[in-house]
Amino acid sequence: MPNKLIRPALAACALLCSQAAMAAQQVQFWTMQLSPHNDAYIQGVIGAFERSHPGVSIKWIDVPWAEMERKTLAALAARSAPDVVNLNPQFAAKLAEFGALANPEAYLSPEQVQAFLPAVWRANRLDGKTFAMPWYLNTNVTLYNKDMLARSGSALPATMEQLAPAARAIKQRTGSYAYFPALDASTPLEALVAAGNPLLSADGCSPGYTNAGGSRLFETYRMLYQDGLVPRNVVTEGHRKAVEMFLSGEVAMVSTGMQFLGYIKNTNPGIYGQIGVAPQIGSGSAPASIAAMNIAVLESSGAKHAAFAFAQFLTSAANQTEFAKRVPVLPSTTASYSDAFFSAPLGDPLMEAARALSVQQVKTGAVLVPPVRKYSKLRVSYARNLQAVMLGKQTTPQAMRALDKEWRAVLGCGA
Repeated sequence: MPNKLIRPALAACALLCSQAAMAAQQVQFWTMQLSPHNDAYIQGVIGAFERSHPGVSIKWIDVPWAEMERKTLAALAARSAPDVVNLNPQFAAKLAEFGALANPEAYLSPEQVQAFLPAVWRANRLDGKTFAMPWYLNTNVTLYNKDMLARSGSALPATMEQLAPAARAIKQRTGSYAYFPALDASTPLEALVAAGNPLLSADGCSPGYTNAGGSRLFETYRMLYQDGLVPRNVVTEGHRKAVEMFLSGEVAMVSTGMQFLGYIKNTNPGIYGQIGVAPQIGSGSAPASIAAMNIAVLESSGAKHAAFAFAQFLTSAANQTEFAKRVPVLPSTTASYSDAFFSAPLGDPLMEAARALSVQQVKTGAVLVPPVRKYSKLRVSYARNLQAVMLGKQTTPQAMRALDKEWRAVLGCGA
């Protein structure tokens, strides 16, 4: 059978055989720290699915965020893994490296696949194979202190190159810092791609940023740190500290999700009235960064048809829209954004601006750091070399050479 006919045939088979395959089955479903605040929603989705799929029962278990990786790996080793599990893309990719996740495109129809935002669907692919389905999304916006910007006489920077002169003006005229460039998690690599640099070379065997563009970005970080234009603790603390310093007025801008505005309004109303919202700091041409949570079905599941039927039901446009009405997340399904909820007045101009910008970024953005084999080693290598340049322990050319050597060794494409 020609390749172009295989997928539709498999999807058709899945649709025709699913009812028989799902008879009298239990599907174990793990989420990541959604209970107890979302119990009513999750239980409502489960109840609706069970009513429409007689004979299938869903056993829901909520796992603390910090324990999900350990518990999932332990369950796989013990042959007691869940059927459906809520993961982040990088950990899911780690499981996909070892063939632990089933390909949803073998169980969903083309129409069901096409219901998702294309860029987000592509973010769950490794070596050309899809390993999970997108669920809910977040995207950061830039929150800035309007009073501090006005006193500095500086325009709001839109790119990393514009950040340097703005940081100098803000430090000289207000005594505060412009920005806290967090170096934890995937943030440094996302900033690298947002600045217009490719993560990998065309063949995927070496870093794609060890060139003039990557070097300029490293030099910007080095100058900001060495000239005292960013807090000294950026090399040891991350996003949480950035948020704290923004709230205390020590930092003029912070990159964070729209959901943080509700926290500020409740805990620090004095600063809330001084906040403005702007797009992510990037290159001006790169897509905005999206953070995605996904739903995966384990290859070891003995109930794959039922598991994928539930995963598709959970991530449907209607259910994702309902979830977004309850918690400050954004759907991964295109049709959700036609719901009036996403344009309804909120009675708060700042909240409305943040929501509108977040929706725009999600609809046109991308997961800037897609799944890559041995990602954790690559991430640590990049952050370590960037920190060394900022601290003056090595030059940018030395860091670029070290990164080229280290990434080639990790990627392991050949001699």
